[in-house]
Amino acid sequence: MSRDFKKEIDLLDETYTDIVEAIMNKPEVEDYERSRIYFENVVAHMNNWIENIKEVKNSLEKREPVKDLTADNRPA
Repeated sequence: MSRDFKKEIDLLDETYTDIVEAIMNKPEVEDYERSRIYFENVVAHMNNWIENIKEVKNSLEKREPVKDLTADNRPA
């Protein structure tokens, strides 16, 4: 069973970076046109973020689950 999560970590890092950049680049509320364009772009990026998260989830679900490591020698 592979414990290498590099692919999943890279996808989550990429998604995290995109979200932080979107938050940091938010325009002033007073500028209606820039706000409209900003939100249209964010909605388009959200689709990509959702796909990345679904890909990570599916990749993790395909992995073999950890076996039950509890001892079966409990006192009576």
